[in-house]
Amino acid sequence: MVVHQSVVHPRDPLELTELLPGTGWDSLGLHVGGAEEVEHWWSGGSGERNLARLVDLLLQTRVTVLDVGRVVLDGPLPSDDVHAAHGRVLDLGARFGARYVTARFAAPASPAGRSTAERITLFGQLAEQARPYRLRPLLAPVPVDRLDLVQDAIDVVAPSRGGLVLDVAATSTTADEIEDAVELAWEHLGYVRLSARQVEQAGDGAAGLLATLPPHVPVALGGDDSQGLLADDPGHRLRALHTLVDRMLEHPRARERRLAGG
Repeated sequence: MVVHQSVVHPRDPLELTELLPGTGWDSLGLHVGGAEEVEHWWSGGSGERNLARLVDLLLQTRVTVLDVGRVVLDGPLPSDDVHAAHGRVLDLGARFGARYVTARFAAPASPAGRSTAERITLFGQLAEQARPYRLRPLLAPVPVDRLDLVQDAIDVVAPSRGGLVLDVAATSTTADEIEDAVELAWEHLGYVRLSARQVEQAGDGAAGLLATLPPHVPVALGGDDSQGLLADDPGHRLRALHTLVDRMLEHPRARERRLAGG
């Protein structure tokens, strides 16, 4: 179970890592590229200090990094040996021991959009450059209730053995829709993403929604708390969110035993 940086924005990755122990969450996802607001964390002198401090903090807390993001695919990816753009995302991902790097396609300049062949080529270039860093690229996010988009994403990532992120709306998605999408994506499924706000809105009503999700598939919590919902006691909210997500993963028979006090 993973907490993404976006859940605690604008708190920095060091604060997030220090918050996690004791909340039930044991892994995180980091935003290290593709957005202006994260630049000051990872560039220049302060960025170098943050890198060294975070690596040390990860070792101290035993918190792991699931993924780093994001790479914006808006054209051919030249080799980025100086780590100035997408190369920096890959470099930081490797240093933090991440499993995945997430990517999105930028809006095409032409109204006709990009062809499947063009997207396969762009994504394939990222996969090739990510391989030496031992990172698997994931296309994100893909709505779990749109099997047509899931299939389209699979068509793009399959040739380079990449994967995708399934986006689950806790307030509207059904368990059957999740099962169908997971079955379709299967070996291409990187992880499932939830919105923190939607999880809270759904409350205990979403219990069991992810009960049939394979145990090896990570569940990541994302969101944007720029309105300051974490200002008072972030640890308390993270623990409450962990309880709600844990119940979403609970099998019906396990839920019956819990409610019966067994």
